[in-house]
Amino acid sequence: MGYKIMHRDKVIALADENGITEIIDKALCPACFAAGMPLEIWLDNRIVDIHRSHSRKLFKALRLRTPDDLGQVIDIGHGISITDNWWIQRSDETLDYRSLKKYNEELADIALYGASASNSGDTSGYRELGTVGSYEKAWRYIDDAWYMFKQGNTQELISEYYAYLFLKAMGVNVAEYERMSYTSEETGITSDFIVSKDFTDNAKVDFEPFCNYFSDHDEPEYIIPRLDEKLITPYVMMIFYDALLHNDDRHNQNAGVLRNSTTGEIIGLAPYFDYNLGLIATGVPRIDVEKGNIFTDNFLANDVCRTILKANLPKREKIIEAIGAASAGVRIPGTILLVKLDPIMNYIRDTYDYLANHI
Repeated sequence: MGYKIMHRDKVIALADENGITEIIDKALCPACFAAGMPLEIWLDNRIVDIHRSHSRKLFKALRLRTPDDLGQVIDIGHGISITDNWWIQRSDETLDYRSLKKYNEELADIALYGASASNSGDTSGYRELGTVGSYEKAWRYIDDAWYMFKQGNTQELISEYYAYLFLKAMGVNVAEYERMSYTSEETGITSDFIVSKDFTDNAKVDFEPFCNYFSDHDEPEYIIPRLDEKLITPYVMMIFYDALLHNDDRHNQNAGVLRNSTTGEIIGLAPYFDYNLGLIATGVPRIDVEKGNIFTDNFLANDVCRTILKANLPKREKIIEAIGAASAGVRIPGTILLVKLDPIMNYIRDTYDYLANHI
């Protein structure tokens, strides 16, 4: 079987079941593309996690047996992601890209909740297979924009929203987040979500994750020497804020670059996102004020990180103001916050002080 790998309506590469056979437009290809590369290397990062219980229900609704069946994955999902313009079709197909990306609320409901009230069986449009990650989630199209809805427990939701509010107060390039509750009319059950707006503005630019550049090598000492020079400082500062926010989930699918969707040129580092496993999500964040912790150790062990932080260290007063803004903003008016914020506030302050004193 032959395949056409597309960017919007343009063929950029050709492939067969064994891998890529021809590069047609290198500038618009994903960074990992090369003749002979197996398609799985690219598509494995564009397929829903089968370990999510609702994804198995999505597979059933789409009559997809397994993500290991490459032909089925291509025929049904076409490798489409909301945050970029790459996709794939068979050589004998001439499909309409815009129709494949049309919002399907029923499939979004199945991906997010495990079921849909309409139960119409309509599987046209975006099939949520490119919505990667280990949490129950789905993209929804609201007022001409895409929004990612993601489930989580109370600690995870508060951690992600607190991190967003803190980074926003710091003036950092961070994806937009909000907390939202939804009550089902059928069951009366209320579910809480963290909602994030698509920072590519409906793929006006292409988000490309670091895994396309660095595979699974997510260590700063590996990434920094291979980064475009203009990306190094924002990348190092992302690692700095990961330390402040106790975020140990910075793998190569939740960091990346934005690319010009006409020329393929790298514009800059993508906004920082995905903090639901930071702060209190995995327990009380701790740092020894004398010895630091694994986050500070890893950061300070890299000379480039130390040098860049020394030149770009925010003022302590701004850190304290951002802690105050996040602590105030995370409280929902009219409700009681059942989480103590002191451990978060103390951790951010103490980690900042430790790094400031050791760079």
